[in-house]
Amino acid sequence: MALPVRRLVVPPILKKYPNGDLPLDVLRPIKPFGHLYVTAAASWTAMKKDAKNDGVILKPTSVVDAYRPLTVQRSVFYQRYSTTKIDGRPTRTYNGKTWWLKPGFAPLASPGTSNHGYGLAVDVANVGTEGRLEWLLEHADRFGWSWEVQSEPWHIRYVLGDDLPEGVQLPTATVDSEASE
Repeated sequence: MALPVRRLVVPPILKKYPNGDLPLDVLRPIKPFGHLYVTAAASWTAMKKDAKNDGVILKPTSVVDAYRPLTVQRSVFYQRYSTTKIDGRPTRTYNGKTWWLKPGFAPLASPGTSNHGYGLAVDVANVGTEGRLEWLLEHADRFGWSWEVQSEPWHIRYVLGDDLPEGVQLPTATVDSEASE
């Protein structure tokens, strides 16, 4: 199955800040937990509501699987990667060194390069169950979400920058005002 990939547009304001070090005023909370960049949060909330109307529940895998601060990016990277060569394992470059993915772990971007660090990505919990991936494949593009890599169907990213899809609006108070699940 080929996941649709679209070009990512990073909002200009986010380019002013280091990846993973965003001020709270550009982020909005999403339910049940986590934060996203303002337009990504509005779109995620609308998409989540639409999915729920179709009987599909969308949520991040954890509190840091939407916006991911740099300190968390580093911590998780050090858990998953080693500077000891591991034949046949994927690699990343970080701080001028080659790092090998430890067996049993999912890949992760090098710290400071993740779309999570801009509040533009969500790792969707249990994406392969209960029709979630199928629903996302059919509807995510309409909400401005796309995939980055084929090997990570759970990792989606908001690609429209400061633009919002038709029918999605920025709420005046809070982005995710839907009732708790």
